[in-house]
Amino acid sequence: MFSLLFFAGPPQCRLEESLRRLPPERFCLLAPGDGPLFPQSTIAVFSDLLEHPPEAVLGLPQGCPAILSGQNEAAALFARREGLVPVDCGLSLRDTLTLSSVTETSAVISLQRPVARLDGSLVEPVEFPLRLGKRWSPYHLLCCGGALLLAGGPKALEESDIF
Repeated sequence: MFSLLFFAGPPQCRLEESLRRLPPERFCLLAPGDGPLFPQSTIAVFSDLLEHPPEAVLGLPQGCPAILSGQNEAAALFARREGLVPVDCGLSLRDTLTLSSVTETSAVISLQRPVARLDGSLVEPVEFPLRLGKRWSPYHLLCCGGALLLAGGPKALEESDIF
């Protein structure tokens, strides 16, 4: 079981709805302070609407991955301060995860640089074509894709039916 420690933004944040599409038998969505966090099973996920760096979170494992918007300074500041490993998502060439193509029915998630999975193995840069059954916000699509990739590697992303 993997814990997604979700740092929400303002009330209009809809990222939580997207994260709840991840398989519940593999992913547990937690708010800061909700439960015990373990190094090889915790992923911090930040809303792209987060306006201020959160307070420190007791028990947050140093070095755990942090999925965040490459444009969100508050999330980046928190990740640096807490010793997290940022996996920045967005539409910039600087972002670790980006979309190289997107239409109403398909998308291609592009991993721009190597990332370490939770089990310590490395995933090299690669593209993942996805068939979309509904409309997705680019950031929400990248967050869910990133969580699947970090938890289960390319196979988990390719086999997922949440999109």
